[in-house]
Amino acid sequence: MSISRARNILFAFALLSIGMNSAWCKTVTQPIEVLGVPADAEYIKGNTDKPAVMIVHGFLTTNKFHTITSISKALSDEGYTVLAPTLTLGIASRQSPLKCNSIHSHTLENDVAEIADWRQWLKDQGHEEVVVVGHSSGSPLLLEYLTRNSQANIKAAIFTSLFFLNAKELGSIETEIEHAQQQLAANSNKPHKYSFLFCRNNYFATPESFLSYMKLTRKYVFDLLAQLNIPHYTVMGGADKRHMQVGGDWYQQLNDSETKLVVIDGANHFFSSEYEFDLQDEMIKILNQVSQH
Repeated sequence: MSISRARNILFAFALLSIGMNSAWCKTVTQPIEVLGVPADAEYIKGNTDKPAVMIVHGFLTTNKFHTITSISKALSDEGYTVLAPTLTLGIASRQSPLKCNSIHSHTLENDVAEIADWRQWLKDQGHEEVVVVGHSSGSPLLLEYLTRNSQANIKAAIFTSLFFLNAKELGSIETEIEHAQQQLAANSNKPHKYSFLFCRNNYFATPESFLSYMKLTRKYVFDLLAQLNIPHYTVMGGADKRHMQVGGDWYQQLNDSETKLVVIDGANHFFSSEYEFDLQDEMIKILNQVSQH
């Protein structure tokens, strides 16, 4: 066989593979009733004998963030149905990450409502059993969702890079929180610049929006973990700078809690580079274990 003919055959197989993948992976849109805006998600249909997996992204990002796409691909390759929504943050069918200095009027309660709507969407497609996965700030969002809603048919929860969101060591400023509280008490919801995680002095948010996330303190997150009645796992990076930022005892506290803690040595907050494969392996191991029960 000539080299050119072999190349043509390989190219044809590549096109066929792309066509098969695109047939199974699609963008779905549904209205978020409580917000009055449409939201998008990537949906990859897998085997019906396995639970579906819903993945929630981190702070201000989208379902296109590399940690999310890496998890999605690995799990779909294993035959799992995957749904990865992009939280609207108040923007219809949001496609891009939101900047710190954008106007933030979205709330924790809005995020939880969106997660609940996507869980219902999976039910409507026939996926009764679901495993929920969160990355970074998506993890405490899922915790809030799970404790506010029925945990029936949630096979398990997997939290990756789980931290609290409000603490002095994370950059939260008490006087800003007090200012937001005073504004709300005066019935003023005018946007103001706050410090929130990596948005230092330029998180432009309404007091209502800002304060809704400030409830996610260290104690609050542990209180939520204690309320779970489903299997739950927490996967952390051993070289996550946020761990050192919060004092270094966070992993020990997680290990002492009810969650099953896995630490991937050398991995950062996003499980970048070669550590994405270690994360994939851990996720698949957990899911295969959960699926057998």
